Amino acid sequence: MPFSANCPSCGAPVVFKSSASFHGVCEFCRSTLVRHGGDLENLGRMADLLEDASPLRLGSEGQHRGVHFAVVGRIQLRYAAGIWNEWYLLFDDQRSGWLSDAGGEYLISFLTPPGAPLPEFAALMPNDELKLAGRDFVVTNREEALCIAGEGELPFAFGAGYPAQLVDLRASDGAEAGFASIDYSETPPLVFIGEALPFAAFKFANLRDERGAGKPAGVVKALQCPVCGGAIGIHDKAVQSVACPSCLTVLDAANETLGILQKAMAATRIEPLIPLGSIGHFGGRDWTVIGFQQRVIRAEGVDYPWQEYLLHHAQEGFRWLVETHGHWSWVTPVAKPPRYQVGFPSVIHNAVGFRRYSAGTAETRYVIGEFTWKVKVGETWETIDFVAPPQVLSREASHNELSWSLGDYLPQDEVIAAFKLKTPLPEPVGIAMNQPNPRAAGHRRVFSMFWKFLGLAVVAQALWFFVLGGRTLVDQRLVFSPGRDEPVTTQTFQLDKPARNLVLRHDTDLDNNWLGLGLTLVEKTSGRAWTAQSEIAYWHGSDGGESWSEGDRARELVFRDLPAGTYYFVIDPEISAEKPVSVADRIKVVRDQAAWSNFFLLLVFLAALPMFSRYRVSAFETERWKDADFLASGADFGSDEDSGDGGDD
Repeated sequence: MPFSANCPSCGAPVVFKSSASFHGVCEFCRSTLVRHGGDLENLGRMADLLEDASPLRLGSEGQHRGVHFAVVGRIQLRYAAGIWNEWYLLFDDQRSGWLSDAGGEYLISFLTPPGAPLPEFAALMPNDELKLAGRDFVVTNREEALCIAGEGELPFAFGAGYPAQLVDLRASDGAEAGFASIDYSETPPLVFIGEALPFAAFKFANLRDERGAGKPAGVVKALQCPVCGGAIGIHDKAVQSVACPSCLTVLDAANETLGILQKAMAATRIEPLIPLGSIGHFGGRDWTVIGFQQRVIRAEGVDYPWQEYLLHHAQEGFRWLVETHGHWSWVTPVAKPPRYQVGFPSVIHNAVGFRRYSAGTAETRYVIGEFTWKVKVGETWETIDFVAPPQVLSREASHNELSWSLGDYLPQDEVIAAFKLKTPLPEPVGIAMNQPNPRAAGHRRVFSMFWKFLGLAVVAQALWFFVLGGRTLVDQRLVFSPGRDEPVTTQTFQLDKPARNLVLRHDTDLDNNWLGLGLTLVEKTSGRAWTAQSEIAYWHGSDGGESWSEGDRARELVFRDLPAGTYYFVIDPEISAEKPVSVADRIKVVRDQAAWSNFFLLLVFLAALPMFSRYRVSAFETERWKDADFLASGADFGSDEDSGDGGDD
């Protein structure tokens, strides 16, 4: 049952909706109150909350897995990159939970026994693996944050200014985007386990007016740069820093005074290809360009730059549009990071295998506009890119933080159409690491046609061999005796129509002997004749206990393009004088026998097309990987498998 009492400081009513809540903040005088039975004790005034980006407020409602909840409390924390909220939730089934919103991401979690002793805060680093409550997690962030304010009712004592050592983890198992957080401000540490979900999944109601109505992306605040007086627009309260487009000074956007985070550094001014404030239509939503930065990886004295555009949508949060040498990618944060062992050449994400392409230290060289962290020129991150065209999976790590993002290749014409650009974009140069192979689709079509034509060829050959071709006209046994000089004449046979080929087959009983044959094919009516010579030999024996054989007892002769008519063969045998024995010969005359040579020639012709197509596809991939610092085989350039020189990494 809800508990209600009057604030001992100002007399305003204070309501505790959850029986588990013992601490709260009076919404009128900001006094911190603790519940003792039916009385409230005043512990002092709570600091004022900073204006933030959250669409939530006390009294907001939502659903999680079909169960309704209400937002009854909040604590606000500050860390090096900005602030975030932890909203205390009360469910209709009397459970309680926490909802974190930072940078447009929504993470719901519940207090859970860890299931095993926890390591010390100092012992955990990004990419460490940890098992919590029977599930596998990877450390993605460790922060020493500070609680700066709170409101509503909460299940524990709190006060502004208390430190909180926090570790965030992401699940590396299961289908959902699992999330966990360890709070080391308590002894023993508290573990909260849940999941990351999109804003729409919670079916929120009773939000802040400016967000609850679905207001499109637009300027929330218009301020002036304290250095040059230039106009600065801030599109979202999640923005933590803004780089003045006029003087390039980086400013703190935490409040309207816009404190200077970094003075303008000497740099060549870069004009974004897509101006700040431009609105692009992607995936059925309008996204506003609010920030721009150029980043560089330097290798062997050469800079490899690319440009990143930060996009904002009121409900969906933030995305990146990345441009490299005229090639574009749509980049989305990865809520469920893949398992990755440092140094390995591949990683699997969503059942897709990605191969490492390159790695290096990415340095920010130029910034203008708004950012969700305290950006500065010169900041660095260790990056690794893995590719599975048309996607690139990027890993960025610092001492305390690890993040993954997924980029989808975006054709240039789609970028132009989305922003309705009047000025043409620069033509793409070279091959992007995640650019789809334009020859792959044609290669698949060629292979598809190859299998179809191969099937037709096999069917045609089988039909001709077993059904239409190979009709036997003569099947006769002859005996060639030594000392007999007269030629032997076969039975006559009829060709009722021209024959493409006529095959004469000999099958003898030669045994370590040879037989010479003079052959004449005679057309009985016209007397036209075709002559040929043939020799059959077969030898066998053993040598050193091993059997051997040479030659063959059978032989074929082919006569081509014969006209219709009545035919017979005249055979003049020559028997070996060294072994004058009779030789039995079974003669077969077959018309239009299926020719396997033509079939194999057709196969060679058919195979040439997909082989050439495969070569073209491979050539494109070779061109793609020549700029990588990691070979497609998985070996570093300059490794022992390559030239033997030192690698890039």
